[in-house]
Order: sequence, then C-alpha cells, then structure tokens
Amino acid sequence: MALFAVLGPLVGIVIVAPLGLGDLLEFVRFMPSGSLKGLIFVVVVGIYMAFACGWLQGILVGLAMALWYRRTGTVPLVLAALCGLVALAVPLGLGLPDFGGKDPLRVETPAEYVFVIAAHLLAAIACAALARRLFVPVRSSVDIRG
Repeated sequence: MALFAVLGPLVGIVIVAPLGLGDLLEFVRFMPSGSLKGLIFVVVVGIYMAFACGWLQGILVGLAMALWYRRTGTVPLVLAALCGLVALAVPLGLGLPDFGGKDPLRVETPAEYVFVIAAHLLAAIACAALARRLFVPVRSSVDIRG
C-alpha cells in the first residue's frame, strides 16, 4: 500500500504536469531570484501538490491491491487500472484541495480530461507492475513473461 501512496502521486504528476506547464513557465520567468531557483521552487511545489491531490487515491488503490494480493497472491494490472479509474472519482466527489482559493487542477477541455485519466491509469499500472516485480514470487517461467 505504501508503494502506491508514495510512487503513485509522483508518476501522476509527471503525466499531469503539461496541464500547467504554461503557467509554470510564466511563473519562473517573472521570479526575481533567477530561473534556476524559480524552477527548483516550482518542482518542490509540484511535488507538494502531487501528494496533496493524489495521496488518498494512492492509498485507496494500494489498499485494494494489498487486499487482492492477500486473497489471491497476484497483483493484476487490469484490476489496478480499474482501481485507478475508481479512485479518480475521489477528488471529483470530495473536491480538490484548496490552494489559496484557486483550484490547483483546472480540468476544462477534453484534452485535459485525457491527461487526468491517463495519470490515474498509468500511475496505478506502474505501481502494480513494480509491486508484481517486488512482491509476487516467480513460480515458473510463465510467471516471468506474463
């Protein structure tokens, strides 16, 4: 579960980052302290926002996968993808965290919805693939390929 809670938001932010890339570049350009310090600041704030927006989904998907693993001894990628999509309903139902009265993630166009859905899917699949690699014992050569 910890793997999904820690790695999931980081993978997700890499996918969602293009949504706010224009705003971030403008912010770095107008920083008085120079672009390197501004870029470091933006990366730190981006990581903070990734965990603020994605920790709950990571915990939920990780919990579901841990319970499934305990029951069956496998970590299926398809189930992880489905859990990632279900976890997408969490921020939509509860509302995104408030950062200074402004939504950190404005999803307005169909392309932005694709980014958000892809972030949840790819984060869940990446974490599940890593969990399969780390925790599922190899029983035969078929397990290695599939």
